[in-house]
Amino acid sequence: MQQARVIVEGLRSGIPFRETARTFTLGREQNIASLARLMDPVEQGRSAPAKGLIIRAQYGEGKTHLLNAVAAMAEERNWLVSMVTLSKETPLDRLDYLYPKIMQNVYRPGSHQPGLEAIIREALGAPHLVADSRQLDVSARVHAVLDNLIQQNHGFEAFMEDVAGTFLRLDEIKRLYRDNFARRLKLAASRIKDEILDYFRLVDWLIAHTEYQGLLILFDEVELMGKFGRGGRARSYVNMGRFLSGVGERVLSVWAVAGNFQTDVILPRKDQELIEPWLLARPKEADGVDLAHTALDELSSARPLDPLTSEQIQNMLTQILDLHQTAYAWQADLDGPAFYQLVRSHMEVLDVRLRTWIRMAINLLDLRMQYGRDTSIEAHPVVDVDLSEDRTYEKGFDSEDDPDHPWRSR
Repeated sequence: MQQARVIVEGLRSGIPFRETARTFTLGREQNIASLARLMDPVEQGRSAPAKGLIIRAQYGEGKTHLLNAVAAMAEERNWLVSMVTLSKETPLDRLDYLYPKIMQNVYRPGSHQPGLEAIIREALGAPHLVADSRQLDVSARVHAVLDNLIQQNHGFEAFMEDVAGTFLRLDEIKRLYRDNFARRLKLAASRIKDEILDYFRLVDWLIAHTEYQGLLILFDEVELMGKFGRGGRARSYVNMGRFLSGVGERVLSVWAVAGNFQTDVILPRKDQELIEPWLLARPKEADGVDLAHTALDELSSARPLDPLTSEQIQNMLTQILDLHQTAYAWQADLDGPAFYQLVRSHMEVLDVRLRTWIRMAINLLDLRMQYGRDTSIEAHPVVDVDLSEDRTYEKGFDSEDDPDHPWRSR
């Protein structure tokens, strides 16, 4: 009863829960199967031809629910999973801001405690770790972090937090290195945002020394990068291209983006034509042109989720009917097909968002449970988010311009 109530309340609120998606797939079984095939090469020890893919759908069609269903499937296959929602605080145009959010939200299968600590501890117990670490091609800073982790002595907790995104200052790394190895560490100053890809490589290497198959990163509300100005969008496309091309052999990504992103952002702002010259005009950004095109091409060619058939909607409503009765311990006076016809009769048109079907169904069941009859209910359309540029996003996030940001001096 409790599980059924959690699922119904999740559907009622429109807030997807992992447990809801685990048992209630909204007719997306084929989509989940195609996403599962993305993992097969990694599990077989082969290089995956695709490191990520895009889920495209209109608002209210179940993108976030599908991401949660994919997460549940991945956990059953012994994958680590991290889901992040892009926002002003979690911006795609700055990997050094995004990386900590990803790592702080990593969940192990069967665990309700997020984070990397247990994963790092397991990796450090693997045999031949010191010899293997010499083959890891990362920056001097990241290698120093790994060397200190392997030592498991002074500053061990701080180095684990560093890998999780609470980055140590260079002087702290040098001091702890001297304490652990009784010698000075020569380490040139560097910016965290220039080290981030090496941190991803380190996490990928650590995962390879655990029992887990890999790390699946799920990005939700990707369309919000449309609120950036051209510079922020350009950097976002580059970073998206990095993930789609691969930030590690065992790191895959899935991106949920609104169906109107191409028509409201890419086409009217001429991103396919104008992003490249913006990047080429900036020497430090120029090497991201191909990556930006990778992201733009994938976003433009991503096929929208297929609308559910009448049969799938009827099956979904039957599940809701059964769950509602179980959740609130009552017996309805109609079966699945009759309930489908009842919900359908309250729709002015049948071409409505999936969320509208679900909320209408639950409202009708609530009324029937309380009063034994239906009353007048109106179905209001689900409105797409406004993707016009937000001036507060135009510049993007830049730690050099943010004196209060905690990583500015690190």
